[in-house]
Amino acid sequence: MADTTQSAVLAIAPELAAVSQEAWDTALSDAALQVGPNWGKKQEMAQRYLVAHKLTLIVRADKGGEITSERTGDVATTYAAAESGNYSETVYGREYDRIRHGTIAGFMTVTP
Repeated sequence: MADTTQSAVLAIAPELAAVSQEAWDTALSDAALQVGPNWGKKQEMAQRYLVAHKLTLIVRADKGGEITSERTGDVATTYAAAESGNYSETVYGREYDRIRHGTIAGFMTVTP
């Protein structure tokens, strides 16, 4: 199976287009090390969501943290603050975690 690419990640997370190339290179490299061929057919997909998760966290940190409340005129929206340090912090991390739980059985990989 092939590793994911920047263009594949941007297809699911176009808001990450402005992230520095250095951050992209690091996140792609880290994901390739963390999610290898033992993931079978889900390798590239898992890497894609993991990279999007990591880069989203970088963008949030650069902006001073996660937005938990915003207001425009009379309309206000509040989001639940996610628990720090886990995949539930982003929609991409939650999808990565779902893929991970559906793929890994103990220390063995199940390839559907």
